[in-house]
Amino acid sequence: MQENSLLAYALLGLVQQRPRSGYDLRKIFANTPMGTFSDSPGAIYPALQRLEKRGLVSGRVHPSRGIRRRRLYRPTSSGKRAFKALQTKTIARDDVIHRVDELMLRFSFMDETAGSAQAIRFLKALAKELAAYIPNLRHFLRVQRASMPLSGRLALESGIRGYETLLDWARSALGIYTRRRKKGVRK
Repeated sequence: MQENSLLAYALLGLVQQRPRSGYDLRKIFANTPMGTFSDSPGAIYPALQRLEKRGLVSGRVHPSRGIRRRRLYRPTSSGKRAFKALQTKTIARDDVIHRVDELMLRFSFMDETAGSAQAIRFLKALAKELAAYIPNLRHFLRVQRASMPLSGRLALESGIRGYETLLDWARSALGIYTRRRKKGVRK
């Protein structure tokens, strides 16, 4: 999925769950944390058109109860393959540093499109990269602390705490998947 934005990935993930109209998608973005990607019709509809032009989704007009007919979007086979490729992509240190939102977006649809085994691999890789990166941040803080302005030091401490919280969450989520797998639960 070359050159697709996080908004495009989010849209593709949502239509993988079930066919949705642009309006349905806007409501999800407006009323959930997915709004960080955009809830603007000026962004969502053009992104859907680009996905359709690239052959990753198809839209069909369906009659509805009201006056307006709804255009429902579904992923194409190419769209499903592209989204699964995104989800199974190896996690690198650069992803942890610069693309945490993308990582969480990838994970949020993982069970439905890539499966729980991939979710476990993802969480292990995420925890490994975070566990390796956090000591580097702590070292930087120790070395630079005296020369940093107070606001900069506090902002860096906040960032470190955020990464520590994400690492704790990844380990906890991995434990939940592992326990469920041992019990034979699929979802």
